[in-house]
Formats: sequence, structure tokens, C-alpha cells
Amino acid sequence: MKKVLAACLLTIGFGCRPAPPETIPLPTQICVTTQHHSWPIPNATIYVKYDADSFPGYLQPAAYFDAVFKTGQNARGCIAPVPEGRHWLVALGYDSLYYPHEVMGNMPVTISLDGIAKFDTIIYVSEKH
Repeated sequence: MKKVLAACLLTIGFGCRPAPPETIPLPTQICVTTQHHSWPIPNATIYVKYDADSFPGYLQPAAYFDAVFKTGQNARGCIAPVPEGRHWLVALGYDSLYYPHEVMGNMPVTISLDGIAKFDTIIYVSEKH
């Protein structure tokens, strides 16, 4: 009888706890500011290709990339969480303040929980050739 009561109490005790999460979010983040010379480039689109050993190029369709985010009016944007590994950022925007033309830039980024988990940088963009 005591064993049955103890088993019931244990079942009730464990049954009332919330289920553990299926995944634990990584404490990783990439933040960029897009800039042409010394001028901020707001509303740029940043494409991210995960686990890329080489530059993916500017002509890939959007579906080729693994993630995308935009910079705001202050030319700054972030994405989180991101997986560990070597990734490429490809920035496309429009410089409408000083020179009316499309601008682009790129940068490799390595994210590691043992190294740099949060990356914050400037992507310098230049005119589309």
C-alpha cells in the first residue's frame, strides 16, 4: 500500500512539471551596420549562407541563402541565434543620399561558442559594377 501511494505521489510530482524544451537556443548573434564610405546605408538586405567555405557571389537567388535580415533606418540589423560555423554575409542596398546607385558588400564570419559567439561589425559596401 505504501509503495503504491509513493508511486502515485512520484507520478503526480513529475506529471506537474513542465516538459523540458526540445531545443536550447544558442547564445549566438550577428549584428551589422551597412556603410558606404562614411555614410550609413539604411534598409539594406543581408543574406546569410551558413557553413560556406567560399564567397557565394551576388547573383544567387534569395532561396540559395539560409537566412536573411534587413538593416533599419539606422543602417543596423541583427540576426539571432545563428549556428556555429563559418558563414558568409552578402549585403545589398541602395545609396540614395549621396550617390543614387545600388551598393553591395560581403564578409566572412566565424561563430563559435568557444570563440566569438556574438559578432558585431560594419559591412562596407561599394557601387555595383
